[in-house]
Amino acid sequence: MPGFFKRMSFKKKILSSYILFISVSCLLIGTYFLKNMNIAKEESYSYMHQFGEQVSMNMDVIVSNMDRVRFLHFIDDQIKYILRRSMKEKTSEEFLDENDYIERALNHMTNMNQYILRATIVNEFGEVYSNVLTKNEEYLERMKRIDDSLLWSDKNKVYYTGVYQEEINLLPFELVTSISKLYDINQDSYIGTLYIDLNFSRIRKILDDLIESGNTGMNLLIFDENQNVVYDSSGQAERFWEQVKGEEKEEIQKFLANESSEKRELMLYGEICLVDHIQNPETNWEVLVWMPFSDIYVSGWRNMVNALFWMMVLLLTAVILGIYLANQISRPVMVLAEAMSQVNQGKVNLLEKEKYCWEDEMGLLLNSYNEMGKRINDSIEKIYIYQINQKQTELKMLQFQINPHFLYNTLNTISSIASLSDIEEIAKISDNLSSMFQYNIKGDDIVPVKRELQHVKNYLEIQAIRFPDKYRFSYEISPEIEQEKMLKFLLQPLVENSLQHAFHKMKRVNTVSIIASEDGDDIVFRILDNGVGMSREQEERLNQELAQTDTGTLVNHVDKGIGLRNVNVRIKNLYGKNYGIQVKSQEGSYTEIQIRIRKLEKEEGEEKG
Repeated sequence: MPGFFKRMSFKKKILSSYILFISVSCLLIGTYFLKNMNIAKEESYSYMHQFGEQVSMNMDVIVSNMDRVRFLHFIDDQIKYILRRSMKEKTSEEFLDENDYIERALNHMTNMNQYILRATIVNEFGEVYSNVLTKNEEYLERMKRIDDSLLWSDKNKVYYTGVYQEEINLLPFELVTSISKLYDINQDSYIGTLYIDLNFSRIRKILDDLIESGNTGMNLLIFDENQNVVYDSSGQAERFWEQVKGEEKEEIQKFLANESSEKRELMLYGEICLVDHIQNPETNWEVLVWMPFSDIYVSGWRNMVNALFWMMVLLLTAVILGIYLANQISRPVMVLAEAMSQVNQGKVNLLEKEKYCWEDEMGLLLNSYNEMGKRINDSIEKIYIYQINQKQTELKMLQFQINPHFLYNTLNTISSIASLSDIEEIAKISDNLSSMFQYNIKGDDIVPVKRELQHVKNYLEIQAIRFPDKYRFSYEISPEIEQEKMLKFLLQPLVENSLQHAFHKMKRVNTVSIIASEDGDDIVFRILDNGVGMSREQEERLNQELAQTDTGTLVNHVDKGIGLRNVNVRIKNLYGKNYGIQVKSQEGSYTEIQIRIRKLEKEEGEEKG
């Protein structure tokens, strides 16, 4: 960061200082408001939790005294006796008396709870007893279906249905029905099933009054055991799940199933909301209290927006003032900097004093710059004259150097004399050396594979004559690649490298094999020797160095000779980073140098040539 600040212009430094000062102030104010908002969030969450507990307690009051109805057969043995007998065992008078008896008992119990509209018992024989005459077969069938779908492993279980419409005594009601099983005192023998219908309109009225009395912007959702909406304070209970889709629906379901117990935020009705939920132990309903964050933060956000507005006004004023001051201070510096930048181009422009009427420290700096510029211009002129003289001297020196064609012609003369004198080795060496020299001085960089291989053969034939019976050379060249184009001087440096380093411990037979083949659109050369090889560590280190060679590396900057590394750099610079050299070796056994290049297009070969 200090280095970056040093590289900034003087004008930007001044502006940055102004902006940094105002930004820190904005940050502190923003932190203060965010802290206050977090406090408001925690207070709202605490109040929501208390409200949820209050709703749950009210639900407990609503379902209170219902246990009296459930335990009616324990309180009155006559009722248990009636329920255990089938209608087939009774006379008409007994049935009427017993039905009247149970009706009066149920009426007595249900009158203790203002929310109960009807209590119905269906005994083990399918016979119906109710405090209200029930002839609605659809109602009984609905209850039977719900009853059959439930697991009653817990004999004390009480299940509450969702809200549904039903007529009682020809009057329409919104009902919630509790379903429970009746057993004898030992919980062994099944006696019947009890359905208690609650007037949900009255329950909704209580919940609506709670919401309105709070007047805090809180909202309430109540879900039954199947996650059906029983109550929605917004009045959209029936359409709640239709409005919630996708990931939002999955998150709500996980939240209700306590799979994300630490979660306190949900998306409801298109808004991010703070939520809390409590499970009522009597009904197993989930009471979910929620409040949009926009309502929680509305007052704090309004204050924060006002503060940020004035901070932005202050920041804008500071920036405008900073720009004006920075221009007044930085303009002379920029003029001098621009003039000094011309020095890198071999040109120093002097500044006109009349144009820049600076009478402060910048005026002194301008005078010093002009004096310095005059001295630099004088020095540049002297150096330029000196360099011209130096180049002229070098050109004259080159005129006295040996012409390469003279050496080439001299080698041909030596070969001719050796042939006439019947000295075959000298003739052979001269011819090979002449061919190599001609190959070297020819200006083409791209040559046919056949010519590159012939250049290597010329070199190896000279070595074979120099060291009789020391080396054995072999060639396996695919004919189809001989006319392909390739970069010049790739193979001979690597073969020379093998002869120099592979056989310092001579074997009985020292062999070097050159294998060339095509691999799809690539050409692969393999140079194998049976020399001393190298260790696994040396092989891995060398391959890693070759693989990491950059395509932009200059050949003159390769500091380890013209062997592997030099050739590898040349290959990557022409063919790309996916091509180059790879080495395989086994210490004391062999070394294989593999060169992979791609086939050059005709236009590419002509351009390089």
